[in-house]
Amino acid sequence: MKRISSVFFCLLLLFSCGKGRSAGPINNGNPSKTGFSDSSENMLKNPSEALEALIPMSNEQLKNWIPKKVGEMEQRKILIGHKQGMEMSGAIATYQEKGQDGRQISMEVLDGAGATGAVILMSISQKLALDYEEQMDTGYSRIYERDGFRVWEKLNSIDQFVEIEYVTEGRFHFIFKGHQILMEELWAFVREVRKEMN
Repeated sequence: MKRISSVFFCLLLLFSCGKGRSAGPINNGNPSKTGFSDSSENMLKNPSEALEALIPMSNEQLKNWIPKKVGEMEQRKILIGHKQGMEMSGAIATYQEKGQDGRQISMEVLDGAGATGAVILMSISQKLALDYEEQMDTGYSRIYERDGFRVWEKLNSIDQFVEIEYVTEGRFHFIFKGHQILMEELWAFVREVRKEMN
C-alpha cells in the first residue's frame, strides 16, 4: 500500500511541474505590452515569481521586435540566441550611419522571463535601485532616475565611449553603448528605440 501511494504521489508531482507556465501576453509580436510597469508602485508584489512563470521570447520574436533602422542609423549586425545555453533570450544589434564607420551604437536586450532570466533581472534591478555617482578625470558613472525609470549612465571622454543601462516593463534589460557618440545623441537614440519598440 505504501508503494502504491508513493507512486501516486510521484505521478502527481510530475504532472504538476510546469503547470501555470506560459509564454505570457505578447500582443501582435510586441513583447513590451506585458502588463508590467517601470514604476515601482505598479510592480507586482513578487515580480520575480511572475517572470519565472513566463517563457522567454523566441529568436524570431526578438528579431522582429528589434528595429532595423533608428533615426539615421541602420542595423549593420545582429546577434540572437547567444544566451540560449543559459535558458535565456537575448540579442545584440549594432547600428551605424552610412559613411560613419567609427561612430556606432550597440543595443543589447535581455528578456527577464524564465527562471534564470528572472534571477538575473532581479539582481540588475537591485543594482539600479542604488543612488550611485562616481566622478573621474575621464568622465563619470551614475545611477539615477530619468524619464520615469532607473538608469545607469557612464561616460568616458578619453575613449569617446558612452553607455546607458536600464530595465523597462519589469521584464527587459537594455544596454546601449555608443562609440564616438555624445551622451545626448545616445539618449536621442534610446528615445527613438523606445518609440519603435512600444
